[in-house]
Amino acid sequence: MKKILVFVVVFLLGFISGVLFHHWTGGATDRARISALETELKARNEKLDKCTDALIQGLHANTPWALAASPESA
Repeated sequence: MKKILVFVVVFLLGFISGVLFHHWTGGATDRARISALETELKARNEKLDKCTDALIQGLHANTPWALAASPESA
């Protein structure tokens, strides 16, 4: 019975220390990676928007809605 109690206490201490270690080290790394990915995604979305607008204006240059959306008309 005493051996099982010692095993359970050691297991719980190891579990708690592992969770704390992961929280202190892994959390910051994950947040930094997520922030970097969000920045990259925003840049790609802006590039995609520019390319889409240019494609629409190139294909439908003489339509009224394309002329209204073009930056040159503003």
